[in-house]
Amino acid sequence: MHSVVVTGGAGDMGQAICESFRADGYLVFAADVKPGKPDERLIPVPLDVTDRAACKALAERANREAPLKVWVNGAGIFVTGPVEEADSAVWDRIIAVNLTGTFHGCAAALPILKANGGGHIVNIGSVSGQVGGVGVNPAYGASKAGVHALTKTYAVEGARFGVTCNAVAPGLLQGSMTGAFSASQMEKMMKTTPMRRLGKMEEVASAVRFLADRQAGYVTGAILPVNGGVYLYG
Repeated sequence: MHSVVVTGGAGDMGQAICESFRADGYLVFAADVKPGKPDERLIPVPLDVTDRAACKALAERANREAPLKVWVNGAGIFVTGPVEEADSAVWDRIIAVNLTGTFHGCAAALPILKANGGGHIVNIGSVSGQVGGVGVNPAYGASKAGVHALTKTYAVEGARFGVTCNAVAPGLLQGSMTGAFSASQMEKMMKTTPMRRLGKMEEVASAVRFLADRQAGYVTGAILPVNGGVYLYG
C-alpha cells in the first residue's frame, strides 16, 4: 500500500479526489485547515499550506505510515468581486494559499518521492490561470497561472528522478464555488462553454488519478484542461 497527501482534502473537489484514491487502495491523508471525518484508509489532518514546516512534517508522517507515492496540491481560495475594487490584503492571502501553498507542497513532496524511486505531484490550476476572468479577484487567475509555471519547473526538476509533476486546469464546476455567482452570471458563463453544463468534481478527480498513475508515467509538465471545451469558442 502507498500513501497520498491531498491538500484541500475537505473541500468539494478534495473529497472527490480523496475518495478516488481511497477506492484504489491508497492510504489517504486529507489535509485541510478544517479537516473532515476519518474513514477507512482516510486520515484527516489539520494543515495550513502557508506553513512550510507543517507541509514538510506531513510528507514525512505520510511516508512513515506507507511509502508516499502521490502529492496533490488542491488547497485554494476563490474570491469574487469587481476587479477594480480588489484590495491588497485579499491579494496577499490568495497568493499565499494558492501559489505559495502549492510551492510548499511541491517542495515537501519532491525529496521524499525522489528517495522512494519516483512518484507523482499533481497541482490544481484553473482555466482562470490560462485566460484570466472577470468578476473574480485578479489574484485568483494570477495565482493559478503561477501554479501552471511552477508545475513545469518541478516537472523538469523531478524528471531525472522518476517524479512527474502535472496540473489539472478545471473550468466552472458544480459545487460551493458556484454559489458565489448570480443566476445571470452563471447563464452567461454556461453560454461560453460548448458542452453547456458545469463540470463535475468526479471528472476532475478522474483527471488527477490519470496523472497520478504509472500509465501516465511519460506525461510531465502538462496542464490538462477539464473545462467542457471553453477554448473552442476563442
